[in-house]
Amino acid sequence: MSAGQILLTLWRRKLIVLAVVLIATGATYYVAQSLPKVYSSSATLFVGDRNQAGTDFEAIQSGQVIARTYAELIQSRNVAARVAAEVPEAVGPDAVLDRTDFKPVADTQLVVITAEGDSPEEAAELANVYARVFTDYAAANLTARTQSEVSIADPARQPGEPVRPRPVLYSAVMLVFSLLLGAALALLRDRLDARLGDDEEISRTFGLPVLGRIPRARAAQRTQQSFLENFRVLHTNLTFLRPKQPLTSVLVTSAAPAEGKSTTAFELAQVVGEQGKRVVIIEGDLRRPSLTRLMGVEPEPTTGLTHYLALEWAFEEVVHETPWSNVYLVPASAVPPNPAALLQPGMIQRLLREASVWADFVIVDSPPLSAGADASVLGHEVDGVLFVLNHRLTKRRQAVAAASQLRQARAPLAGIVINEIPSREDTYAYYGALATRARPEPLVEERPSSRQAG
Repeated sequence: MSAGQILLTLWRRKLIVLAVVLIATGATYYVAQSLPKVYSSSATLFVGDRNQAGTDFEAIQSGQVIARTYAELIQSRNVAARVAAEVPEAVGPDAVLDRTDFKPVADTQLVVITAEGDSPEEAAELANVYARVFTDYAAANLTARTQSEVSIADPARQPGEPVRPRPVLYSAVMLVFSLLLGAALALLRDRLDARLGDDEEISRTFGLPVLGRIPRARAAQRTQQSFLENFRVLHTNLTFLRPKQPLTSVLVTSAAPAEGKSTTAFELAQVVGEQGKRVVIIEGDLRRPSLTRLMGVEPEPTTGLTHYLALEWAFEEVVHETPWSNVYLVPASAVPPNPAALLQPGMIQRLLREASVWADFVIVDSPPLSAGADASVLGHEVDGVLFVLNHRLTKRRQAVAAASQLRQARAPLAGIVINEIPSREDTYAYYGALATRARPEPLVEERPSSRQAG
């Protein structure tokens, strides 16, 4: 994934990142604010060497060595026990040592005692008591041996702010961490998300325009003008896709079964036919044909695409009228044992050439791409391929693989039709009850086209 794709994904999933940042940072600040406050105060001891022999430099060096030595001795449990006896809050030498820290200042003769407490007064008191107790201890037990003396150079003072917790600092650290965590979760969510997304995301994912958006509708609503208007928009977009060289043949396919490709092919044929153009729709799905039943052609024709491909019948012998004005059908007819063997490029080219001469517009209803190579073979020979995605059922990964399959077959992908998008009832109410279109009677003689049927 390129940097640009990562940025687009993060922008698309920005709510995940924002939620993680707000929750994590806010929780960190709240918890830090509720923790007990700890205050720190420091007292400084000066360690001097009584031995005046040698140079000043040697005296300083000796004092620094003694300071480091005292920094170790000051942590004695004996000293801590004496401090605990004088500090009411302490419960023993171990508690005193846990709340104090001792550090010699580099290149000096100073030792810093840092003490912590639950209040400013407690922290300052513990540091000052420890400093005083140790100076007394050193004077009584160490001065004669080390020829040095310890004094309080700077007593501890009450601090104004606690050293911890530090809500702002903790929140700032969590902000950076939560940004990284949110970005990782957003990328993972995008990786695992099987949904298609909105139109912009679909168009960007497949590199194709969205030519039609078909709402979810009940069976009774599919005959209403409001529903058919969506297919009129689809036909208009197809017309303006190549205004100088309009498409005359299209293949309608999908990634998987039951995504609405046959319905799309049928409804598109109706809206093209109502404009006075002769439309032939070819039932190219020789594996599980359903278009004849969907269109309500009765009785079902006994001759069709199988006879044309296997027995080389004439086109006029396999095309049939339908109950819909200007719409003609080449049914699949008998299902062959090996459909892929019949779909030879030469025969498909001949079929589409004759169909384009016979009609103004040709629509091929193909099997889904998951069924095999049939759709790829058919798609290579048409002017454009309409790729149907079901908003409710189509899985993005499967659809991307199907589109890649079409591109490898050099099929001219025209655009995407999104089927079964959520719709509102008032959309249908806009047209009123009179918008319902009655089923037309079968045509007998009238063929409103400049071309004559064969």
